[in-house]
Amino acid sequence: ELAGAVEKGQLRALTVGRQKTRLRGSRHTNPRYPTQQRREPAMIVSSASILLLGQTCVTDIRETPTFTIGQPSVARMSRQSPASPAEKAFLAVPSAESARASLKHITSRPHVAGTPGDHAMAEFVRDTIRAAGIPAEIDPHRVLLTYPLNRSLDLVDEEGKVLLRAPLSEDILPDDPTSDTWWRNHTFNAYSPSGEVTAPVVYANYGFPEDFDALQASGVSVEGAIVLMRYGKCFRGLKARNAEGRGAVAALIYSDPAEDGFGQGSVYPEGPWRPPSSVQRGSIQFISLCPGDPSRAYLPAGASEELCGYSQSQLIPTIPVLPLSYADAAPLLRSLGGPEAPAPFRGALNLTYRLGPSAGGVRARLAVRNRFEKGPVWNVIATLRGTLPEAEDQPILLGNHRDAWVYGAADPNSGTSQMLEVAKGLGALLKRGWRPRRSIVLCSWSGEEYGLLGSTAWWEKHADSPLLRRAAAYLNVDTGVSGTRFHASGTPSLGRVLAEALGAVPEPDGTGRSLAEAHWSEGQLMTLGSGSDYTAAIDHLGIPCLDMAFSPESGAPYGVYHSTFDSFEWMDSEGDPGFVRHVAMARLWGLVALRLAGDADADAPLPLNLTLQAEAIGGYISAAQAHARNVSSSNASRVDFAPLEAAHARFAAAAGKVGDEQRRVAKGAAPPGAAAALNEKLAYAERRFLSAAGLPTRKYFRHVLQAPGLYTGYAPKTLPGVYDAVSAGDWAMADAQARVAAERIDAAASFLLAE
Repeated sequence: ELAGAVEKGQLRALTVGRQKTRLRGSRHTNPRYPTQQRREPAMIVSSASILLLGQTCVTDIRETPTFTIGQPSVARMSRQSPASPAEKAFLAVPSAESARASLKHITSRPHVAGTPGDHAMAEFVRDTIRAAGIPAEIDPHRVLLTYPLNRSLDLVDEEGKVLLRAPLSEDILPDDPTSDTWWRNHTFNAYSPSGEVTAPVVYANYGFPEDFDALQASGVSVEGAIVLMRYGKCFRGLKARNAEGRGAVAALIYSDPAEDGFGQGSVYPEGPWRPPSSVQRGSIQFISLCPGDPSRAYLPAGASEELCGYSQSQLIPTIPVLPLSYADAAPLLRSLGGPEAPAPFRGALNLTYRLGPSAGGVRARLAVRNRFEKGPVWNVIATLRGTLPEAEDQPILLGNHRDAWVYGAADPNSGTSQMLEVAKGLGALLKRGWRPRRSIVLCSWSGEEYGLLGSTAWWEKHADSPLLRRAAAYLNVDTGVSGTRFHASGTPSLGRVLAEALGAVPEPDGTGRSLAEAHWSEGQLMTLGSGSDYTAAIDHLGIPCLDMAFSPESGAPYGVYHSTFDSFEWMDSEGDPGFVRHVAMARLWGLVALRLAGDADADAPLPLNLTLQAEAIGGYISAAQAHARNVSSSNASRVDFAPLEAAHARFAAAAGKVGDEQRRVAKGAAPPGAAAALNEKLAYAERRFLSAAGLPTRKYFRHVLQAPGLYTGYAPKTLPGVYDAVSAGDWAMADAQARVAAERIDAAASFLLAE
């Protein structure tokens, strides 16, 4: 059927309609608590390897573990701290015109990590921050990078005759002046090895282990096949890892329009959603095992094994992997025979989804050639010194990554333009004679898209410096604006300062409401997982972190994510027309930083709320108990939660005493020096939740309260040591991990109660 259609010129029936455009020959040359706990099938965990036998992968923010502060508390917090005169002066600086101009410049050329465009934008960010009056320097780090050379994908018959050749090209859109770029013809997945294979194709839905189980139950073999999977639900690197573990010889990952294409609404340029030729690039590093450069090229030999417990070869796939548009995936899906796919496997394309393998002897021939090289990525670090001496300083860090998969108007450079607005606001305060009490450090990271390379290198290389040993908080904005819905993830103790700042920043819809009233009335603070530059800060170093964004109302990923079409034109016409949410985020980000940093002459307590942390811990314990019962009601009692509950009670009591002391200091009723001693407890209690040994099989992740899920990549799990062991059916390990968590919570309580 496929061959006949090709011979008759009926390719239209086998593809999704593409716009009439040049497909090749560009004029350019190479330059986030779940409402329901699911039972998860068993896994086997050993010190040498991890075998996936059926875990669920979730990244949808609607399914992320969430701590809810509650409407009465948020309402009280958001009204009790109006902007001070200095804060009002800061809030008046960010402007839509300025943010728009910055974003237009940054997105004027591709700036993939390690390329000349990336270095040029590092210089632009450095120079813009310097112009605001804040010292800034470029901070290079040598890392392992990969770039595409060429790739091809054909459908061939039994004799090897080409039946159909996939264009593997993103369209040139007349309405988007930057869409004609070399990169549109060089889509790839970072860290995919090179390789050439010819094999039948099978379809494995999202690439969950249970999806592969469904193929096996239907008599469809993955061994020796090319596996086609759709994006969504879990990190792309884990899709590749699952396929590799089942014996696949290659993997293809496509964007089904049900996730972020016409299944969500009108596609770009008529709307914000993914058009047929759009391809989601991205790294396929195994980030839930260890973030950062898998080679640790910036450290002495053997550092990856020492830090991560894994070598470079264990952190990236061994099979070739290629991302596809849904225009290019449709012919592959139409070529499949075998059983009809069950309902959960079906997307929005107008075809019958089947499991495969390919029908009539048709096979796919895939060739991937990528270049691996070690070279620099360029962070930019800007430091506004506070008035406290270095030994007493408690720096507040703000970070956004700058490198992008091509232009990155939303991810990440909406956040970059917002950081520059923050810098301009801080510069305006400096000109008025203002100084912060605590230092403020602005960090523009590179290499994030490859696996948090620049930030992780910086966190690791400076971990023992006074700056990071004394850092009180890290505030991250990655994709600052891709929609109109505000959401935040973070350390629960930062919930108070976030609520207060949201109450002081107006919602830009003209209704007169604050951001708190419009978006955060319940105070839903999602748990931090991974996928952005806070990962090493919270999971490895124990620095309290906050991550903020405006995203689509539906909760779905925005439609041009990681594609050529994440462009200035998309942002200007679809993402944030008028750039009003750029201004709102810059104001919010800066205001949270100002309140954490404090004024030069204000010896006030840090606005962290450890009672919120205690409440969240109680929720984590309840969720872990429910998960244990859900996995096996008969075995759940083998995990002794009594030590955890006792440690939680002690921490809650200690947090209450610290809260009482905060109120006394704020009222001026405490003796001299009380604020400094109190702030030591507030800033560094989070470090006590770190376990020196790290999580089982994941020594890099040391935080016992949360970590990226072992089988989700981005999305978090709370009390992860307990959660993973329970999922594995290793009840002895679960009990041991409950004791470890109890010890760390108890250590935090003791730290707070120490005189």
